[in-house]
Parts: sequence; structure tokens; C-alpha cells
Amino acid sequence: MLSRVASNLYWTGRYIERAENLARYSKEIYFSSLDAPILAAYDRKFVLESMLYMAGIFDMEEINERDVLLKIAFERENANSIFSIITMARENARGARNEISVDLWEAINKYYHFVNNYSVEKYVTTGFYEFTQSVLEEAYIVRGKIFGSLLHDEVWAIILLGMYIERVIQMIRIINSKLHDIYKIEKGGHPLSEMSFEWTTLLRCTESFDMNRKFYRSTPGKKHVLEFLFLNEQCPRSIYHCLESIQKYVELLSDGTAITPDSILFKIGKLCSHYKYMVYEDYADDVYGLLNHTQDKIMEISRELEVKYLSF
Repeated sequence: MLSRVASNLYWTGRYIERAENLARYSKEIYFSSLDAPILAAYDRKFVLESMLYMAGIFDMEEINERDVLLKIAFERENANSIFSIITMARENARGARNEISVDLWEAINKYYHFVNNYSVEKYVTTGFYEFTQSVLEEAYIVRGKIFGSLLHDEVWAIILLGMYIERVIQMIRIINSKLHDIYKIEKGGHPLSEMSFEWTTLLRCTESFDMNRKFYRSTPGKKHVLEFLFLNEQCPRSIYHCLESIQKYVELLSDGTAITPDSILFKIGKLCSHYKYMVYEDYADDVYGLLNHTQDKIMEISRELEVKYLSF
């Protein structure tokens, strides 16, 4: 396979995952404010700042709802808007058109045209929920076509490698963003006993609330939520599960290449083992430190993957 085509496949996976996570976080944060028990903390500015923090947008001098919603979803000059991300997913899929199925291409094309043709005025007035929910549903369809219409070969492995690398990065951003919210609420003088709603919101932002409740059968709290999202190997969005998946797809692409200390497989295996034998108490006092360490390692692995397999 040409490196250019491999790069297109990899970034198709990354952009599909990125759009889904941004849409879900924005939707959950925006509408969770309607039910928040600490209403004084949940003014519109707090909610909009949380959405901007997740999107990595820090240059807005004046925050108002209409501008924030447009910047996150439709601003073409913003490379991190949902429109820009899905446009890039489509362009990368076009570059690998001969390697993917007709069904997958049509699903991605439909995804793009849905976003491109959505009424901007409707979105900023009454359509925010419909738009973000539809973005999620289109992403689920695309993922289904990846699993259901492609041969489970190197093309499939490269797309999923991109998706899981992006998922780790997005999980770190989501957890960081919500921890930042919780820190601001705590600074406002609200006791820890009132934080259950915040941990529930974090679980909903990662599509993990129901399964966390099933696993622990208790009210969400800091320990159980962070343990679930960091270490639970059965949770498809936990960092540990994503690292295991990355390791699996790198192994498939390596095709028996010797594992040396400077190899990509060695580095991802080492990071994966670090999580495998970790317990909550190991990082309870330095959650940000673990998140930053993991992000640095994943970015290093991502750069090396691009050099080895995707450079052209």
C-alpha cells in the first residue's frame, strides 16, 4: 500500500472519532446545565467556557452563545469545528477511495452532506440537540460500515489504529475539561458531596454512564468514575482498553517485526503494561500528571507511526 493512501486511511479514522467526541461533549455539557443541582455554578458562561475548553478554543475575547455554537460546529476557518473535521474525514476517505468499500464511502459522503446542508440558523435557535445527536448517529453508521463492510486486513487496521489513537487523545481532553469544571465549582465553595452530578456528566460525555452504574451499582463518585475511565479493560472508551486496541493493530501492521526498545510496538506495549498493573491509588493524587504523561507518550507514538508507515 502507498504511504499516501495509508495516511488517508489513518486520518479518516482519526477525524471520524474526533467529530463524534466533540459533538457528544458539547451536547451533554449544554443540556446537563438544565438539570444541574448547583444552579448558581451553571450559568451560560460556565457551560460555554467548558465547550470551548474541550474544543481547544482559547482566543474568543467576548463569549456569547451564538458565536460559541457557530465556532464549534460551522466556522470554516476553525480547523477544530465539526464541519471542518468531517470535511477532512471525507477528503481523506476520497484519497483512499480504491481501498474502502462503496458502503463506507457513501456513509462518509452522506455524513458530510448532512453537516454541509444543515441550516445554520436552525442550529443556533432550535436545532442544537437535533444537529449534535444526528452527528453522533451518522458517526455510528460510519463505524458500523468500517466493521461490517471492510475486509479485516491492513486497511481496516490502519483506520482503527487512527480511531483508537484519537480516542485516547479525546478521552484525555474530555476528562481534563470536566476536571477543570469541577475545580471551578469547588473553588466556588461547593462541598464534594454535591459533585455526584459532575461525575455523572463526565460519564455521559464518554458514553459510559449506564455501564458504570451496571459495573459498580453505586452513585458515581471520583474514585469509581476515574477508575472506570482509566483502567477498566471491558469499557470500550477506557484509556486502558484503547491502548490495548492500539497495541493489537500495531502488531497486525508490524507483521512479525522484531520488538526492540526503540520500536513502536515496544513503546505502546510498555505504556499498555503500565496501565494494566496500575490501581487507582497510584494516580489519585496526580490525575493531571498521569493524563499529561499518557498524552505525551501517545503523541510520540503517533509521530513515529506517521514517520514509519504514513510519510510520503
